[in-house]
Amino acid sequence: MGQLVMQQKKQQDEVDSLFVQLGNNSLLVPMSSVAEVVQHVDCEPQADAPAWLLGWVEWRKQRVPFISFEVLAGGDRPGDSEVSLALVMNTLNHSQNSATGFSFYAIQIQDFPQLVRISEDDQLQEISGTTKTPHSTMKVGLDERVALIPDLESLEKYLSENL
Repeated sequence: MGQLVMQQKKQQDEVDSLFVQLGNNSLLVPMSSVAEVVQHVDCEPQADAPAWLLGWVEWRKQRVPFISFEVLAGGDRPGDSEVSLALVMNTLNHSQNSATGFSFYAIQIQDFPQLVRISEDDQLQEISGTTKTPHSTMKVGLDERVALIPDLESLEKYLSENL
């Protein structure tokens, strides 16, 4: 019985996350914030849209903003590729964002995400000396990979104010 309790505690201390490849950066996002990975999206561009807004996609009969996290983080817009993948994200506060017209948003990604289970034993370390980018909390290293941890609250607030 004691072993079962120890195993349950260990599972509670682990966070399932996705390592997501963007153009020149990567993100490390908790699985709980992800609604779906979409392997092909048809993006409807919006006239006079800011560079970070790639357009709008139809997802589960909803119109969802399709964004470039790289541009929002101060980088360049990734070039167009034949692969059109999107990471559909749940908003943290559905009721607040539903007033602005969205409960989900999609981030352009370059490759299918990899599942990463992070526990207290993992050596997730902040990379010091890096410039903080908008809408991210920090840059971390994990198993020879480097990723930004997005500030989802800041990102959603920005999207709410600018869409």
